[in-house]
Amino acid sequence: MSEAEELLALHIRAAKLPEPQREFKFHPYRKWRFDFLWTKEKLAIEINGGNRMAVIGKNGKAVAVGRHTKPDDYRKLNEAVILGYSVLQFTPDMVKTGEALQMIERGLKCGG
Repeated sequence: MSEAEELLALHIRAAKLPEPQREFKFHPYRKWRFDFLWTKEKLAIEINGGNRMAVIGKNGKAVAVGRHTKPDDYRKLNEAVILGYSVLQFTPDMVKTGEALQMIERGLKCGG
């Protein structure tokens, strides 16, 4: 669990929201997991590390590095939508400022 995930879990408890499942395996065949999931509402939360650009190799091509930059990350989110999940994605900074919690509260009120 990342520091941001632990902080969000504290925010959720402090706001007295229903307890979500953590590290929920949502796909029938793949090992994909959501960081948090409210099963009744099918509201999933993913906390993504910040992406940055880096120059790699002698050709000087810039490529995205960091978490959630691979094609399989997009496949995961697309499959989640196909399976009926609403997925909210946040950066660690969005968790720290409370923006993530506010959006989660809105998402739960809307039923996911």
